[in-house]
Amino acid sequence: MTNAVLTLPTTPTTTGIDNNDVLSPFLAGQLTTQTRRAYHADLVAFFATDRITLDDCRRITFADVITYRNRLSDSGLAHATVNRKLSSIRALYKVLVAAGALPTNPADAALVKGFKPQRTLRGKTISTDDIQRILTAADGETGLRGLRDQAMLRTLLYTGLRRSEVVSMDWSLIHHEAGHVVLELPVTKSGTPQSVKLSPVVVAALERYRKALDEAQVDCDAVWISLTRNKGQRISVDTAYRTVLRYADLLDIRMTPHSFRHTCATLAMEGGATPQQVQGHLRHASVTTTMQYYEDRNL
Repeated sequence: MTNAVLTLPTTPTTTGIDNNDVLSPFLAGQLTTQTRRAYHADLVAFFATDRITLDDCRRITFADVITYRNRLSDSGLAHATVNRKLSSIRALYKVLVAAGALPTNPADAALVKGFKPQRTLRGKTISTDDIQRILTAADGETGLRGLRDQAMLRTLLYTGLRRSEVVSMDWSLIHHEAGHVVLELPVTKSGTPQSVKLSPVVVAALERYRKALDEAQVDCDAVWISLTRNKGQRISVDTAYRTVLRYADLLDIRMTPHSFRHTCATLAMEGGATPQQVQGHLRHASVTTTMQYYEDRNL
């Protein structure tokens, strides 16, 4: 980045962008507090100021962004963290280009390559600290999306359901049975209908989410619905995957939806459950398979 000093205009541009403060309106346009905080931290670090002007943005070239990327990587930051910081810069410039305030985006992915995500460790148990970070981040989200994420993440964690099983959940398949709240699973990997008990933590999160759906007058039997494209319809398995990866990238945690299934097994055994009890909860045909999901974190 150059150190040239330019005279700053004192009036907004014809595009509606304030020459003296492009950060505040950009952050105000984000939908969640969590996103605003992440963008703010990343952009302030990149520009070395929290008063970013349009001229500051104009001075940046793609070579500056590449230099910044390489410096972050050389400092030892995880590739996912570097990618997130690049995404923050890219997002700001995308808005400025769309508003007509700038002609090009110097952080465009065609100019500045991000690191390829590594998702090879499917199913690795998530640490207790990271679980808390994930749930805290989700609880910081607001609106229907926030409540949906909070309920979905807790469902994955405490039920050990497979991603496809979570996506296929219907409200009509949840009922009380012998003092428990039970979810029926008509379609499973085994090919036969199964059921799983829902813990009070999951039930409470689902109730909060369902109440918000009712208040929004959303009438759909599918539990997890799209809130953007195909609004009101059941989400896809890919959308569930992206929901989890959004928190993985935000918090720099290596995990996938299947990680929650392994974590569920490990937490249950750490809490005193027998391998046979966990086998029944995860609906494994063999306890040998269940033990492959357990990770002894004392070693």
